[in-house]
Amino acid sequence: REVIIIWIPTTLFIGIPVLLFTMNRFGYLNILMRDTAEMADGRLNQNIPVRGRSPLADHARQLTRLKEGVRLSMSEQAKSERLKTELITNVSHDLRTPLTSIITYTDLMKTPNLSEEERLSYANILDRKSQRLKTLIEDLFEVSKMASGNMELNRTRLDLNQLLLQALAEHAEDIEASGLDFRVTSPENPIYVQADGQKWWRVLDNLILNAIKYAMPGTRVYINLQDRDGQAELRRRLVAHYGA
Repeated sequence: REVIIIWIPTTLFIGIPVLLFTMNRFGYLNILMRDTAEMADGRLNQNIPVRGRSPLADHARQLTRLKEGVRLSMSEQAKSERLKTELITNVSHDLRTPLTSIITYTDLMKTPNLSEEERLSYANILDRKSQRLKTLIEDLFEVSKMASGNMELNRTRLDLNQLLLQALAEHAEDIEASGLDFRVTSPENPIYVQADGQKWWRVLDNLILNAIKYAMPGTRVYINLQDRDGQAELRRRLVAHYGA
């Protein structure tokens, strides 16, 4: 009888709370196992509950971090694939433009009784378009190297100010024919940096050509190069002009 008297309060005050605590923990464990299985199946939208400060709660926090990491990785992968698709589309279009010109002017040079002046003009155009095609193909190879991690930079001491002015002079005829209003601000003194001159030339070349190709006539193209706290800062800004 004394044993029964002791056992009943012990069960009520210790056994039942322990049983409820254990059942609660097993229930929480089942939830975490279910959420882990859903993550393994690629369903990452569920919220993993974090209850208290137990080891199971720490595990839930780690699962949440893992889920966010996987979601971010998948988002970056999707973005990378989209950029690759856009790159292939843009490169295909850019390659077709000079190639079409080369074919056209090659056919024109076969025209009988073509004057020497016309022949020389067509040859100059063919030379420019061929150089443009070569640059585009080289850019394509450079992108391939970047994707594979084999990009090599040949850093030398460059004057970015002079390089910018050279790039603008190179495209002076295209700029004039584009109907765009280029407004360039650059310092009188050189801005020296340690960089790959060829890569920087392509950056400037693409910035100018993209503005010429895609901006509407009358657009103001602001190019600003300055020395900011010992670092070179280059900005390009397009402002569409809507005249009466």
